[in-house]
Amino acid sequence: MTRAERAVLALLCVFAVKFLFSTAARFLPVLQWVDSLGSGRHPVDLWLLLLCCTAVLGTFCLYRRALHAVGARLTRFDGVVLAVCCLLSAAFYLHAMVGRQSLYLWDNATYYNLQIRLESNFADGVFMGVGSTIYKTWFNDYAPFVINILLEPFFMFTARTANTFAILCALLIPSLVYFSALVFLMALRRQLAPRAPRLFTVLGMAFVLLMPLMHVALYRGMPDLLGVAFAFMLMALLTGYDFDRPAPARLVSLTTFTGLLILTRRSYMFTVVTIFLFYGVRALVQALRGRNRQALLRFVRFAVVSVLCVGLPLAPMFWRIVRADYSDRYATYQTGGFLSELNNQRVYLGYFLLAVLVVGVLYGLYKKGTKFLSVLSIAGAVLTILLVTRVQNMDDHQSLAVAPFYLLGFFLCALAVANLRPWPLRAVPAAVLGGMCVLNFGACSQLLPPRYIPTEVYSGLYFFVDDIRDDMEGIAAVNDWLRENCSGTNSAYMICHGSKYSADVFRAAALPDESIRSILAYGAVNPGNDAFPKELFTAQAVLTCTPFDPNNHTEKINSAFLENQDKYQPFEVAATFDMGNGYTITAYRRIKAPTVEELDTYRRWLAEEDAQFPYNFSAVWDQLETEFANNG
Repeated sequence: MTRAERAVLALLCVFAVKFLFSTAARFLPVLQWVDSLGSGRHPVDLWLLLLCCTAVLGTFCLYRRALHAVGARLTRFDGVVLAVCCLLSAAFYLHAMVGRQSLYLWDNATYYNLQIRLESNFADGVFMGVGSTIYKTWFNDYAPFVINILLEPFFMFTARTANTFAILCALLIPSLVYFSALVFLMALRRQLAPRAPRLFTVLGMAFVLLMPLMHVALYRGMPDLLGVAFAFMLMALLTGYDFDRPAPARLVSLTTFTGLLILTRRSYMFTVVTIFLFYGVRALVQALRGRNRQALLRFVRFAVVSVLCVGLPLAPMFWRIVRADYSDRYATYQTGGFLSELNNQRVYLGYFLLAVLVVGVLYGLYKKGTKFLSVLSIAGAVLTILLVTRVQNMDDHQSLAVAPFYLLGFFLCALAVANLRPWPLRAVPAAVLGGMCVLNFGACSQLLPPRYIPTEVYSGLYFFVDDIRDDMEGIAAVNDWLRENCSGTNSAYMICHGSKYSADVFRAAALPDESIRSILAYGAVNPGNDAFPKELFTAQAVLTCTPFDPNNHTEKINSAFLENQDKYQPFEVAATFDMGNGYTITAYRRIKAPTVEELDTYRRWLAEEDAQFPYNFSAVWDQLETEFANNG
């Protein structure tokens, strides 16, 4: 055990003692004052800093162990290539993000919100911080267990705005992805022995650096790319290892990276399933051929131990996933099915990268020793897409679950070029591929105009964020009114949930001040996942906009609300806000107790949604009807 690993264990022991003391303080008020020492932002939470620094140091130790297990040794040339990739990537993101004047909304703000909540939970004590993190990991679709904990030691020393969070992600996460990709390339280089190993490495890293799919989500502030780094490490650890010999350090690293990948985001579970399914089939086939039955037994033992080590701590999460019908919950986002999604992936890649993938797969099938990698690339991609589309269609950030398989095919294409001889035959296709990668990335990032080449050749992923806001003063005025006129959690509700105005806009504009997120409830926009909003009856104020900004069934909710206002006048107009862009926000204050008649209006307008998702509509309405039975 190295000094760094001993330091990780020592720090974990210190934190464990603090956690036990914090737990005792929850039941013994006399200890609460002592427990508060070091907690909260004064200027940083020392205990959260300790935990997160331990996680970063532990990740460093894990990578060092994995490098030793695969026998990878970073040469000076590898270091130069890695440094160039990191510098070019950092320059691009700094150019794109510094001074950005737009709000991060919807999925783009999910992990920033989790980052702020992580700090708030630990500010209430270590017991609450650890407890909320575990709870979210088990029972929420998004959890701060990996991404946010690894980012926190850096984030807590910034201005803690959404843009600083996005910039931090853009500087740190790609660097780890490039390093992991380089480790995978070194493992492939060692196994496949290309004639021009340096060209193979440079071309492979160019594919990683310049693939638009790897950047488009991160450009909008979404750190999902981190999972690709862990997927690369899984594939690197499995490359050249057929479970034909004991390798405890490698197997421990495999299990740990598997857990990290699963915890990064739910869609990466399908990546894990696909990788181990193919390697399991390979071990079975080799055993049946009589090559090495011990390898199959070793793989089975590894699988069982991994399931116990990863599956038992995460059993509540897996149980929730098994019980949930995601295809029903996300039915709003289910369009077209599997074949339609394959076409979407073709658009995401573009004909250029699709051709690179096809060439790599065909070469892998032709060359001895690479057939399995070729099958893993194309069949793994198709299987992952099939599994994900059982839940929902794949936007660009969900498509990162397939990116490692695409890049494996690209690496096989780089191998084909690196094996050409003499050197002029290698130089020409390498230059063409590199140049096309630059043009493709330049067109998608809008750094270069897409001239001379049909746009279908380029990837259909164009980098953009929401338009620059010209209504920040109006948003601040609405938030000030909410603070002055509403008190208590979810004491206000906003009906509109469109691209221009939603509760997200006002909640995000106030961060890192969390007062508005406490006052203004999150809006119901997905009828399969979001229950009918009780706040229409329980909130002190309800807000909407004119003209209405619709999304899914929110326009029906707004129509029912206005009909109730015309018939029963349960609200009075408390304030109006001219947003300066043609929109007006109107705040209604409830002045009458809610009634069954109001509820019946919503039943009539939302009958179609109720027929499809009764657990989110009728179940809520029936409960409200019982509560309102004695009202006016």
